[in-house]
Amino acid sequence: MNEISNNKYAVILAGGVGSRFWPLSRELEPKQFLKLKGNKSLLQQTVKRITPFIAPKNIYIVANCRHNFEIKRQVENFFIPEANIILEPEGKNTAPAIGLAARFIIKQDPDAIMFVFPSDHFISNNTSFLGVLKQAEILAGKDYLVTLGIPPTMPHTGYGYIKIQTIDHRPQTIDLKSKNRQAKYKAYRVEKFVEKPDRVKAEKYFKDKKYFWNSGMFIWKAKVILDEITAYLPELAAKLKKIDTADINEKTWKRIPAISLDYGILEKSKRTAVVAAKDIGWSDLGSWPALAELLAKDKNGNTIQADSIDIGSKNTAVFGEPRLIATIGLKDLIISDTPDALLVCDKSRAEEVKEIVRILKQNRRKEHSIHTKVKRPWGTYTVLNSGIGFKVKLVEVLPHKRLSLQRHIQRSEHWVVVEGEAKITNKKNTLYLNTNESTYIPKKGIHCLENPIDIPLKIIEVQCGKYLEEDDIQRLEDEYGRSAGK
Repeated sequence: MNEISNNKYAVILAGGVGSRFWPLSRELEPKQFLKLKGNKSLLQQTVKRITPFIAPKNIYIVANCRHNFEIKRQVENFFIPEANIILEPEGKNTAPAIGLAARFIIKQDPDAIMFVFPSDHFISNNTSFLGVLKQAEILAGKDYLVTLGIPPTMPHTGYGYIKIQTIDHRPQTIDLKSKNRQAKYKAYRVEKFVEKPDRVKAEKYFKDKKYFWNSGMFIWKAKVILDEITAYLPELAAKLKKIDTADINEKTWKRIPAISLDYGILEKSKRTAVVAAKDIGWSDLGSWPALAELLAKDKNGNTIQADSIDIGSKNTAVFGEPRLIATIGLKDLIISDTPDALLVCDKSRAEEVKEIVRILKQNRRKEHSIHTKVKRPWGTYTVLNSGIGFKVKLVEVLPHKRLSLQRHIQRSEHWVVVEGEAKITNKKNTLYLNTNESTYIPKKGIHCLENPIDIPLKIIEVQCGKYLEEDDIQRLEDEYGRSAGK
């Protein structure tokens, strides 16, 4: 009899805002959607690495409702059912997200085993990773709450740690033999979970060899984790029972307490175990220096991901596009250049990027939230220039996509087609425009833009008016179910 159950379900947590990777990441385009290493985003890599082990129909994604269309766009080729995308009205940390997913999964399969993954980590050795998951599944089948622990390679202060139980200084292993064969990966009972340490404690943990980094990846039965939530977080359990569908009521969700699963359950439960996930090539990509460590370096230790000319720099990472970045004699710096923001920081202070994001929010600036190129379900727009009373955009519409039927109260618009063919509704008239043809949309004029052909449509849009923000829009018809400004 096969010891590996077929009742496997994945929950991918994709609700993070990725503030540590500003200015490349923004609230509307966080780290998990970026192609930081390779030609797929971190979310797409996460899905791809688990599909040999878990069927796409059993993969759930928990994300913020603001990322609805981008999530669907990114996973559309993986055959994940749209009903499996759970959209939170606002982030409530990991315990509510995991608990809600467990409730949906157990309705499908009372014996389900859940594998919980962050959407924004990197793993280089997928063969070893899948081997670890198989061992963890055996342990979860015995009603343990299993986490994957990473053997530390340095005294890192940016990770939480897991300490294993010992008796007479000997680690308390858990037998994971399968079919009379010795398990490749060792499992241990957990003594405690430890928050991110200072340098002195991190060095102690590293030397001790009884500590693992907490990877944030978990495996357990859906029934077991729900029982633990009921036991240790009864208020959360009661409120989750009031949510019956993935279409979450915003008022109901606001009453949900925000709490991490580590703090709310794992630090209290007596069922916890850790599997040593050695040789999987794991990184949480939690900072710019962590990314730089994964990428190729020149003879001086520099990581260059940009059109760059350097003279004499060492251990410096440069990220940017499309303009040239010239550097001279730098050392231990991070440089990240985007069209509307430039970051230059010492590698040792990269964690403070979060403080920059906080200040941007406090000052109500847009650079923490959006790029100059903004994604929409129908395509993108890029702000090319703006000033008092005007704004110029490049609008790109994907083949056979259309914008909403809408009107603006405080601005007029001039459209010039620069590539492709446009089908335009302007008041009650429908017209087709080709390259170098234009039309004018007056204030309060009902209008719609559509791309009727198989190649992208590009138009230059010139807005004129006293108020030019995205919320000056009244949608009369919208196939994407959006409100103003979305």
